[in-house]
Amino acid sequence: MRILHAASFGNPLPGGFVPMIAALARRLTAREDAFALAVPRVAGATWYPLVREAGAELHLVAGTGEAARLARVWRPDLLHTHFFSWEAALTLKLWNQPARIFWHTHSTSLRDGRVRRDAKSLVKYRLIGARVERFVAVSHAVGEELVVRGAPRARVVAVHNGVDAVRFAPASPAARARARADLGLGPKPAILFFGRDPHLKGADVLCGALASLPDATVVTVATPPEARAALERHARVVAIERSEDPRALFAAADVLALPSRGEGYPFTLVEAALSGLPVVASDLPALRETGAGRAGVTYAAVGDAPGLGAALRAALAGGRVSPSVLPEDSLEAWAARIEALYGEG
Repeated sequence: MRILHAASFGNPLPGGFVPMIAALARRLTAREDAFALAVPRVAGATWYPLVREAGAELHLVAGTGEAARLARVWRPDLLHTHFFSWEAALTLKLWNQPARIFWHTHSTSLRDGRVRRDAKSLVKYRLIGARVERFVAVSHAVGEELVVRGAPRARVVAVHNGVDAVRFAPASPAARARARADLGLGPKPAILFFGRDPHLKGADVLCGALASLPDATVVTVATPPEARAALERHARVVAIERSEDPRALFAAADVLALPSRGEGYPFTLVEAALSGLPVVASDLPALRETGAGRAGVTYAAVGDAPGLGAALRAALAGGRVSPSVLPEDSLEAWAARIEALYGEG
């Protein structure tokens, strides 16, 4: 079988997505399928060798149009798109070809607590989506969002993200001390916050919570300057632009804050739980789903800054927790679930 994955993935670092694709490539090429991945060309990307070494044929394209042309020329038996923005164009390009088509949604459509169904979403998920065999969502919560936007429920399936469950593990006391020293952290508690989209990730809610945590340091990752400046008015901030290896951050921090207004199935929560780092998250269906069965995950109401502050104080008082490894967490388990979906057609 000829299998083409196409992903509008613009991160120069592999994040959680690339290891999953590499695991799937190894699994499918072992059974002698042809496996290709089309992605945008990104300056300074470090992960291209990882994909090639896994057996994938890597195509670097300039944008949506070139990705669609590649899909038509490559003539896949199965097209699997990821994220938003490429799926409709590639589906239309292959409309009259016999390729099976999967759309994989990795993030939430929630904005200000709502998922909107409008004419545009109905055209996408009902009309163009008529050609789609499976709408794959990273969580049941995201799957429900797709149904609201117009995807037929019978063709929506949830497949939780996988991570390297061996790579993410509790750090030794010595490694933890080194990680804290490298960030310039002293004995005061450190709150880890990934704030790429400050509104969606709840940077303002964290600001409000810091009023009850006067001694805390906030370690921000990929957080825009305006949000960092707001946090600095309430706490000391250690800003990390990007992290080549987040394991050091999970080792150094005392708690992960996820005061989000919307999530899909965040890698950060799973990786923190595997690392023994307590997590305080918004009480969202997607985060309840991600945290189910994991030790040290507590919740505060969405947008409730005092509640978040109280939950953070309790988590800091409790200290680090036993790592939570679920059977479905591994990269191999994720790849097996995707392979099983391909076999259902």
